[in-house]
Amino acid sequence: MKTLIKKLTRLSLVWQVTIVFSLIMIIPAIVTTASYFEIVRDNLLKEANKKVQENLKKLDSNMNSNINNMNSALNQLVFSQEFQYYLNPENNLSTHEKNYYVYSVQNELLNIRYVYTNQFNRLVIYSSNKQIDEFFDWSYHIDRLFDRDYYSEIMQSNSEHIYGNVRVYDRTLGNLVNYEELENKEELVLPIYQKISDIRTKKCIGLIEVDMTISKLVDSSELLSQASEVKYLIFDRNQKLVFASDDKSMKEFDAIKFPKKSGTSDITVGDADYLIAYDKDDTTGLTRVAVMDKKKILASTTGVDTLLVLIAILSIVFVVVFTNVAARIFFRKLKEIDKMITHIEAGRFDVRIKVDGVNEISRISESFNHMAERLQGLLVSMVQKEKAQREAEIHALQAQINPHFLYNTLENMRMQCEIDEYYVVANELANLGDLMRYSLHWESPKVKISEELNNIEQYIEIMRMRFNKRLIFQMECPEHLRNIMIPKLILQPLVENCFIHGFKDLLPPWEIYVNVFMKENKLIISVEDNGKGMGIERLEEINDCIAQNKSIYNKIKSKNSIGIINVNQRVGMICPAGSGMHIESEQNGGTKITLTIVVESGIQNGGEEDV
Repeated sequence: MKTLIKKLTRLSLVWQVTIVFSLIMIIPAIVTTASYFEIVRDNLLKEANKKVQENLKKLDSNMNSNINNMNSALNQLVFSQEFQYYLNPENNLSTHEKNYYVYSVQNELLNIRYVYTNQFNRLVIYSSNKQIDEFFDWSYHIDRLFDRDYYSEIMQSNSEHIYGNVRVYDRTLGNLVNYEELENKEELVLPIYQKISDIRTKKCIGLIEVDMTISKLVDSSELLSQASEVKYLIFDRNQKLVFASDDKSMKEFDAIKFPKKSGTSDITVGDADYLIAYDKDDTTGLTRVAVMDKKKILASTTGVDTLLVLIAILSIVFVVVFTNVAARIFFRKLKEIDKMITHIEAGRFDVRIKVDGVNEISRISESFNHMAERLQGLLVSMVQKEKAQREAEIHALQAQINPHFLYNTLENMRMQCEIDEYYVVANELANLGDLMRYSLHWESPKVKISEELNNIEQYIEIMRMRFNKRLIFQMECPEHLRNIMIPKLILQPLVENCFIHGFKDLLPPWEIYVNVFMKENKLIISVEDNGKGMGIERLEEINDCIAQNKSIYNKIKSKNSIGIINVNQRVGMICPAGSGMHIESEQNGGTKITLTIVVESGIQNGGEEDV
């Protein structure tokens, strides 16, 4: 086989496809033969399916008829007697009343035995009234049930008419008729209970029980005489097998499970296949099953299938062997190439295909490997170039802002020295030193929000040296947000713009508000002033420049403004996608600049989170 495969791999793809299609030509003949066999087999199974369902209906009919008889006997006894009175322990019964109770119940039991001859194994009455004597075959005190497993099953039910679970016949109590066989083996019975409740308190004061053995409930002897090839099974409400018409089947079918309320299905038990029809009775909780052996169903095909099976086996062997060979040849390399292309789409350019042979697919594999090598080299080169360019842009943008700030700060200090005492300047020079250290220290492009806000406070203190109480500054930032990392020096240019543009040629008081908060997964920082604001056209012009990341032209000074654009560019480069800046303003109504920064991971109190 290996020699054949090697020879085939040396052939061209055309010859390989030709061989495969030549071999597939035998399939129609095999399909025709198999189809005929399947038609015969399916017809037999359909007939068997109908038969097993019909027998299930007969089983259901037998059981329902017997259950109705049990219910009728129970109802007849309840309706004919005044159990609410006689079974109530709070009622003092006279001798006459006791005798009347015993007489009337016994008469009714005689009628029931006459009408339903040999159908029940037991019909007994349990009473809470100890004034009523216990009679051997039908009357007992309810204390008899206290230590029974099924007592709680009865009492926990809210219904007065209860179908108990199948259980072993209790031989310690009497029965309706004397069945000696019940005294010698553990016969399973289906019990039906009728609670007798106090009319006033609704408390259970008595119980009537009717028992019927499962074998009598099913009455399978009649069914087996009609269809001996059908077996009958009964499962209790816990899906435990409690009856099998064939005793040999008890252990075989004990593990069957029924996922639905009713239906038909194929099952395998041991080495045999069976067709079953089943349905669950909502009243009793019993699942009724009719079973047929598939081997017996298909026995009639033995004479027809010998030749068909032989042809089918030869055809299948032939097709399997050559289809397998064809699949290995035809799809092995193509499947591998498809897998490698998927890796390429996922960004893995280091994958390679092993090349063997000299046919067309081998040449495609070689071309694929060359393409992957070139893509990998180009990707590495592009990543390195982009990284270098990005770092250069960030450093260039950071370098632009430091001289701009220093110039404005020194100008403020110069003006203050002209109008104030020199000793006041000392504190402000300390603040200026801190500001200089903060702006020149660039170990990382990111800092905590708390450091950026502290820098703003120092800047405001310096500005107070000039404007004193005319300047009102407020800042709000929740404590749990102060450890979030943001780009450095993105707030000072925004606050500085309030003085340069917002308060220019405007009488005090001047107000600046800085607010930091979270909205969904976004950190929102707003800087708002009560300055002179700007008109709609100028606002639209500035927002357009921000959206396009281009400089804002200052008509008054005839030069470009870099502060706001610098901040916006650094936010765009350092922060995740979706971060940015937006400006709101009204003429003579102040300006509000809002920074939106996407936070990639969850915010935790006291922890450092990256943006």
